[in-house]
Amino acid sequence: MKQETEWEPKLVGFLCRWCSYAGADLAGTSRKKYPANIRIIKV
Repeated sequence: MKQETEWEPKLVGFLCRWCSYAGADLAGTSRKKYPANIRIIKV
């Protein structure tokens, strides 16, 4: 039998290094939780 799993999208975020990326970095250093399916690319 094949087990069915719930589909979860993979998100790619293109973040400005001065604003959005700094906020995401601060969230990480503050140990805030955000979804594991997000990949951040700094531009």
